[in-house]
Amino acid sequence: MEIDERRPLLNASSSQNGLSVFFAIICVIDVFGVFPIVTLPKAVIDCGYYGILLVIIVCSAQIYTACLLGKCWNIAERIDPNIKNKCRHPYSALAEITYGKCTARFVSCLVDLSVFSGGVPNLIVASQNLELLGLRISTQKLDISFCYWIIVLGVILCPMLWFGSPKDMKIICSISVIIVISVFALTCTCLFLDSPPTNLPSPITISEGLEFWKHIITAYGIIAFQFDVHPVILTIQMDMKNKSKLYVAVIVGFVVSISLFAVVSILSVVKHGFGTTPPSLLETLPTSVPLHIAAVLVAVQLCLTSVVSNNALYQDMEDCLNISREFNTKRCILRTILTLLAILLAESVPRFDLVMSLIGGTLTAPLIFILPPLFYLKISRLYEDNLNMTKREILNNLDRMKPSTSHCNLAKYYETKFREEFRSYASRRYIVYEWICLKKMEKILCILIVVAAITCTSFSTYLNIDNSALSYTNFTKPCIYNIAVNVLHL
Repeated sequence: MEIDERRPLLNASSSQNGLSVFFAIICVIDVFGVFPIVTLPKAVIDCGYYGILLVIIVCSAQIYTACLLGKCWNIAERIDPNIKNKCRHPYSALAEITYGKCTARFVSCLVDLSVFSGGVPNLIVASQNLELLGLRISTQKLDISFCYWIIVLGVILCPMLWFGSPKDMKIICSISVIIVISVFALTCTCLFLDSPPTNLPSPITISEGLEFWKHIITAYGIIAFQFDVHPVILTIQMDMKNKSKLYVAVIVGFVVSISLFAVVSILSVVKHGFGTTPPSLLETLPTSVPLHIAAVLVAVQLCLTSVVSNNALYQDMEDCLNISREFNTKRCILRTILTLLAILLAESVPRFDLVMSLIGGTLTAPLIFILPPLFYLKISRLYEDNLNMTKREILNNLDRMKPSTSHCNLAKYYETKFREEFRSYASRRYIVYEWICLKKMEKILCILIVVAAITCTSFSTYLNIDNSALSYTNFTKPCIYNIAVNVLHL
């Protein structure tokens, strides 16, 4: 069957019968990628034992809100079956049916901005791994800064982005997940081979006061960024054979990725103690063949992720600018400009962990923690109102009808007729009951998540802007500054 860009990205990977639960799990793990393995341990370890509790709370909330989005889409299909025609932009379609077109446009912009910004850490971390690889292979002689590798990778990726969506997402996602598992195995091997330092830090060092809360808020933003599956979870659900099994894919995908992260973090603490893990774990590992392979695979996986995830953003912008979805010059120009802008942003930030925390705490947090509960509360009420209106219409129609025979009991006749009419509207009565009887505890939980998310997002935004300003002025200069200085000295 011919596949074109008019279909959702994951439709290219699904058979006529849809995605199995297993492949849906593969898709979720692919979204998380290698970041939880090579860049998350630092943020969590800095929080001490409280980092464990933070991971459990944040990831549990993410799992719950991802499942809420799946429920919202199921309800939306019952309220308005035509919403299936908006499957290219499902998140904004939910926003439109719940809070109107203005909210839909805001959500669409927020999703696009999050996807575009999320590609910046990909470029930086991939470039740093190539710099690390060059230094280790050449015994510190091939010192090509990651600042230049960012430009090289951007130039290489740009032509790949011109050709639209991948033709077979199953192959790409499967390769990506194999790379993730390989990086995990190679990183663990490097940690086992690494000899611990003679003087380990104290068993646990937890900052106090304001410094402690800074670590917590920073870790919150990074965790939110690295486990953000919400912009694509609806696309995965629409392509599944059994949409009701979405929660299985979400839970298993999270458990697998968190397990990989946990094993690497424990090994890192056992080998090096607390307080010595760098933002990128591979930087401190000893030179070895597994490290070289891991560095290459990390760069490949991050580039692969950028090519796949950015296409959704590019297609949305092409739709807004009325650019044809067929290959053409305008598409190449637009995607080249966006790639150059991503390179410029990657060159302009001092540290990738600051970017992750800022994106996760400011841009993706509303998509993860605030909007799904609000959508769910609103669309559940809309569904109940819609159901009640349908009941009233059925009763009004029955009132205008008369029994066809004088032998039947009027009450029994109305009861039987009502059941027949109502069964045609909602054949699965247990599903109807589920949507109508929204438990009070569930409402309270949704409200608590929204309030907590708004509070954490506000603090995270302020803290990350403050940290970025300090990093610019006192600690790390961005690549664009160093390149400009080198050019002036030529």
